[in-house]
Amino acid sequence: MPNTVPEDELRKITDEYRHIQGEHEREGESGSWRRRQKAQLSDLETRFEQILDRWFQDESIREQWREHLFRAGAEPDPLHEAPRLYRGRSESGSTIEVFETESGDWEYIVDGTVAKRSKAPKSTDSVVQLGGQTFEEVFDAPPEALEVLRTYVAEQPSGGPPWEWASQLFVDGLIDLHFSLTERGQRFIQS
Repeated sequence: MPNTVPEDELRKITDEYRHIQGEHEREGESGSWRRRQKAQLSDLETRFEQILDRWFQDESIREQWREHLFRAGAEPDPLHEAPRLYRGRSESGSTIEVFETESGDWEYIVDGTVAKRSKAPKSTDSVVQLGGQTFEEVFDAPPEALEVLRTYVAEQPSGGPPWEWASQLFVDGLIDLHFSLTERGQRFIQS
């Protein structure tokens, strides 16, 4: 299954929210079931706001998502791209990026062109060979973000994850939506 982007989580919450809201409106004016539904709606709103706060710095985008949830407004255009599973560079300067497809296969893109599609390997090394070229893994997140990630993993500070760097680390494929290290993130920490 492809990596989930923050927008996917907001869509799931929106669907669940609307389903429960519809049930809530059909229920009578009082009762324990109605109170449970109200609590569920409140929990979903809290999760929704948490994702907005962590992943969307632009208040106008947050407002568009709120409009989508509460008033069935149009869904905002996607902001986050699918995270990389691998990015590397060859001695000749060619680049390779690997992404997961909707079907769960891996797509290898060399210099902007799809070079290969295959089933996902059990694991990925920091070196990939394809088309007679050897690619060494590189990381594109800002150096400050990479340093903050190393520090966070080493020290596990009580203040929680450094969410201000989440988008850059996520797109580079180093963390997932919950700020857990991905396989690529683990390779970075070990490098």
